[in-house]
Amino acid sequence: MQSDVRKVIEAVSNTYGDDFFNAITLALHDNIDADYTFIAVIDKDAFVSKTIALVAKGSIVENIEYSLTDTPCANVSEDSVCYYPNKVCTAFPKDQLLIDMKIEAYIGTPLHDSKKNVMGLIVALYEKPLVDDTETLTLFEIFSGRIAAELERRDYEASLEEKVLSRTLELSTTVDKLQQAQQQLVESEKMAALGGLVAGIAHEVNTPLGIAITTHSIIVDEHKQLNKKITNEQLSMKDMVNYCQSVDTALMMQGDNLIRAKKLIENFKKTAVDQHHLAVETINIKDYYSKIVSTLNSILKTKKVSLKIIADDAINLATYPGVHAQILTNLITNSVRHGFLDIKDNIIVINISQQEDTTEVRYKDNGIGLSDEAKIHVFDPFYTTARKSGGVGLGMSIVYNLITQKLNGKIFIDKNSDGACFIYQFKAHAENK
Repeated sequence: MQSDVRKVIEAVSNTYGDDFFNAITLALHDNIDADYTFIAVIDKDAFVSKTIALVAKGSIVENIEYSLTDTPCANVSEDSVCYYPNKVCTAFPKDQLLIDMKIEAYIGTPLHDSKKNVMGLIVALYEKPLVDDTETLTLFEIFSGRIAAELERRDYEASLEEKVLSRTLELSTTVDKLQQAQQQLVESEKMAALGGLVAGIAHEVNTPLGIAITTHSIIVDEHKQLNKKITNEQLSMKDMVNYCQSVDTALMMQGDNLIRAKKLIENFKKTAVDQHHLAVETINIKDYYSKIVSTLNSILKTKKVSLKIIADDAINLATYPGVHAQILTNLITNSVRHGFLDIKDNIIVINISQQEDTTEVRYKDNGIGLSDEAKIHVFDPFYTTARKSGGVGLGMSIVYNLITQKLNGKIFIDKNSDGACFIYQFKAHAENK
């Protein structure tokens, strides 16, 4: 018997899920010399049983589902060990499956969950009468707890996956709503900046929230395992150390990613509201530009763009924040779509300086730059070099109008610079001086 137990243990070591059920069913089957061996789960409401591992004549075969009515398995599902050494078909004349399989002997043992409820069964079927059932029953009793534990673990993981899928669906729904909002808000090319923010933040927030959901699942699983060991009085100091290490790491990762998601949403809310409701506010321009860029990471990533903001931390001024959000979004989008043809070594540098009462922003990329014609007409309405790909030519015209009309400033091109280089200057808004 010890040799048989060792063989079964060796066969299932380091296996989980479907691999575990198949391995242990095969190992038990080989040791008890049965014709058919299977593990099945029970649906008491439907009064049916479905195999999750089925061995026939020494080979894994396709799983089956069958009704428990008028079968010996019905007795097992009612929490009793069933043993018929011979003439089992006579005892259950309405069990057509046993009759068709020409089964003579039957042994079935219930599988209990942690609450002592019957969740499944393990069964051995013989085509010949069974003389001695001791070894089979003993092996079933020894390994039924391990099988039940793996069933519970599988069901628990499945429930976690359902939760993750549910939350992922919620995130997808949120993304869909943001995209719908984008379509509604982008009533003109001028509002395309806000559309870019919506799409970008939807993409960026998904990543930290997805990580937070995953780490939550890890914490739940670790907590369940700890509770189980406490209940079974099997908790060791090593278990506690492992638990603390795993949960500490998961909590740190979860916290960092939730904070990241919170900041992204706050930045999006600020820039989106600013663009929709243009009002004068006093801002730190370096900090505000950094917030705008954080909402555009998904656009920058498409061409692997590295963006750097160089500015004095002390530049504070009264201006229209929403105007700056529209300007910067249009400039960055223009660089990514038209300036960068490759997806490597792409750089954007934004240098902000202040001389007396004038603030200057120098926006430069290292892309293909502007043609001689484009340098002349780039600010003209409806001028575009991407007409065939859907460009309408309003982006840079909007930038020009926002700077000259809303900021009372001016914008020009550095024609001698490699890549595209736009320089715009403006003063603090007079009303809030």
